[in-house]
Amino acid sequence: MSKELEIIVQQDHIESLTRSNGINAISELIWNSLDADANEIRINFEKNVLGKYEYISIEDDGIGLSYQLAEDVFQKLGGSDKKQNNVSPAGRVYHGKEGKGRYKALALGDLVHFDSYQIIDDFSNHFTVAIDKNSLRNPKLSDIETVNGMKKGFKVTINNINDKIANEVFLKDNFRELEERFALYYLSYPYFQIYINNKKLDFDNLIKNQYTEIIKTDINNLTYKFEIKIIEWKFENKRKTYLCNEKGIPFLEATLGIRSSLPISIFIQSIYIESLHRQNELNLAEANPELVKVVEQSKKIAREYVRKRLHYYSKEFIEDLKMSNLYPYHEEAKGNVEIAKRQVFDIVALQINEYLPSFSEQDNISKKLTLSLVKEALETNTASLQKILTEVIGLPDDKKEELAELLEKTSLENMIDTMRLVTDRLDFLSGLELLIYDPEHSKKVKERKHLHKIVVNETWIFGDDYTYGADDLTLKNVLKQYLKDLGRDDFEEVVNSEDNSELETIPDVCLWKQYNLGKADYYENLVIELKRPIKDAGFPEKTQIESYAAKVSNDARFPKEKTKWTFILLTRDIKDELKTSVEQQHRRYGHIIESEHVNVFILRWSDIIQTARSKYKYIKDKLNLNLQTNEDALSLLEEKYKQYLPDDFQ
Repeated sequence: MSKELEIIVQQDHIESLTRSNGINAISELIWNSLDADANEIRINFEKNVLGKYEYISIEDDGIGLSYQLAEDVFQKLGGSDKKQNNVSPAGRVYHGKEGKGRYKALALGDLVHFDSYQIIDDFSNHFTVAIDKNSLRNPKLSDIETVNGMKKGFKVTINNINDKIANEVFLKDNFRELEERFALYYLSYPYFQIYINNKKLDFDNLIKNQYTEIIKTDINNLTYKFEIKIIEWKFENKRKTYLCNEKGIPFLEATLGIRSSLPISIFIQSIYIESLHRQNELNLAEANPELVKVVEQSKKIAREYVRKRLHYYSKEFIEDLKMSNLYPYHEEAKGNVEIAKRQVFDIVALQINEYLPSFSEQDNISKKLTLSLVKEALETNTASLQKILTEVIGLPDDKKEELAELLEKTSLENMIDTMRLVTDRLDFLSGLELLIYDPEHSKKVKERKHLHKIVVNETWIFGDDYTYGADDLTLKNVLKQYLKDLGRDDFEEVVNSEDNSELETIPDVCLWKQYNLGKADYYENLVIELKRPIKDAGFPEKTQIESYAAKVSNDARFPKEKTKWTFILLTRDIKDELKTSVEQQHRRYGHIIESEHVNVFILRWSDIIQTARSKYKYIKDKLNLNLQTNEDALSLLEEKYKQYLPDDFQ
C-alpha cells in the first residue's frame, strides 16, 4: 500500500526547486543518472498529431535508489548521501549534493512519476514515487515490491508537458548545448552514452581543438590549482564559461565574457570551485574576489587562444596573398613584436576576406590598397585601424569590436604602439645627435629658429617626469623679465624678424614647463636654456645661468614653500675651466647648485641624448626592435620638423 509523504519545508521553497529552463531541467536528470553510475541514459519523448508532447521519459541503467533513501530525498529535501560522500560507488565524482535535482523535472511537466529498480541479493526491488505539481508538499511513495530478474536503474516519466520548456531541449539545434555541457565530463569518464529518441549524442566528434593552461592562486593561506580549458567546438555553440570541479563537472555557467568568432567554451576546473558548491556559496561567485580574478585570467587566456587560432586559420589565405604579390610585408618578421604585429594583420585580412564578400571580387590593385591601409594603421597608430575598418573598408560592427578587443585585451595594441613610439624616439635621438655634433649640420642650426622649436615638443628627452607639462602665463612673464641675465637683449628683434608666433607661448630662448607635484598649488618649474650647437659652456655661461636661476626662483610670485625649480643649461660641450663645478662629489655630473627648492645643471647634449638612448635601447631590446639607419633618423626629423629645419638641410 502506498503512503503519502509530507515535505516539511515551506511551499515557496519547494516551488523554487521546480523552476528551471529546459536545458537545466533535463541536465539535472542526466546528472542524477550519472551520479548513480549509469552507463546508458535514454531520453524519449512523443508528440501527438497536434505537435504537442505526450510525455518525456529519462531512463538509465544505474544502481537505482534505495527505498529508505527515497523517503529521505522526497520528504526531507536533503537526505542525499552525496553530502557525506563525494564520489559514487564506481568512483565518479558527484555532481549533485542534496538530491534536489529530481524536482527540476517539474519544470518540464506537472506530473512526474519515478521508478526505481535496485538489485538486492539477486532480486530487484522496485518502488515508485509520484509528484503532482499541484500538490507539491505530498509526494506519494509506493510500497516496495520484489520482482524477478536483475533489473536495475531509474526511470523518470513526465506528463502534462510544458511545450515551451520542452522545446528548449528537444528542438534539433539544442541537442548541441547538451553535448557541450557534458563533453568535458565525458573526457574524464568516456564510458557512458546518452540517447535522445534513439539518436546518440556524439561526444567523440564534438571537439575541434582544445587548450589547457594551469594557474595557481593563494586563497585563505592555501594554494589552489585552477585548470583553464578552452574547448573549440565543431559546431556553433552558446559561448559560455563553466565553473567546474576537477573532473569537469559544471556547477555554474555564465556568459563567455569575450567576443569570439570561434565557437569556444571556457571550462574552469578546481577543487576550490567544488568546495564553494558544497557550501552553497558558488552562486555568490561574482562577490568572490579571488574567483573573479581567476575568471578574468581565463578570459585573457581565451582571447590569446582565439588570436592564435585565427592566425592559424589565416595561413592558407595569407599564402595566396603572398603568391599573388598582394601581401604588404616582404621580409621575414624579426622579433616577437614584429611577429605579433604580422599576426594581427593576418587576422584582420582574414576577417575582411570572410565578412566582406565584395573583397574577393575586387581587382588586385584594390585589394592591395586595402591591405596597405591596414598595414599602415598598424605601423603608425592602431587607433586609426578602427577608422579605416569603419569608413574605408566597412567591416561589420561585431567584427570591428572583436578585432578591437583582440588588440586591446591581448596587449598587442600596446606592444605595437610602444614599438612605434620607441623606434621613433630612438630615431629622433639619432637625428638630434647629428644636428648638434655633425660639423656639416651643426653649423647651419640655430638655437631659436631651429633647435628650440624642435626640442620643445620632445621634453621626454629630459626624463619621464617632464613628459607632460602645462603653460603658465605668470611663469612666462617672470622668465622674460630676467632674460638679460642670460645675455639676451634681442627678444623683440627675434620676434619681429619673421613669423615667430609660436615664441609667444614660450619665453624667448628658454624651454619651460610647469609640473604639478601631486598637491594643489605645488609645482616644479623646469627651465632649459639652449645654446646653439657651436657654443660651448664656460665661466660666462655658468655665471649667467646661476644669476638667472637665483633671480627667477626668488621672485615673490612663486612662494618657495610650494615651488621647486630645475634649471638646465644645455650646450654642445663644457670647457675644462668648469670641470670642478660639473664634477662635484656625491652629485651627478653637471649638477652645480643644489638646495631645497632649486637645482641648477650644466649639461652637454651628449649627456641628455645618451641617458635617453640607454633607456629606450633597453626597451627596444626587450621588444626585439630594430633601430633604423642614420638616414632614416634624419628622414624622421625632416618629415616631422621640416618647418623648423634650415632651408638647405639635407
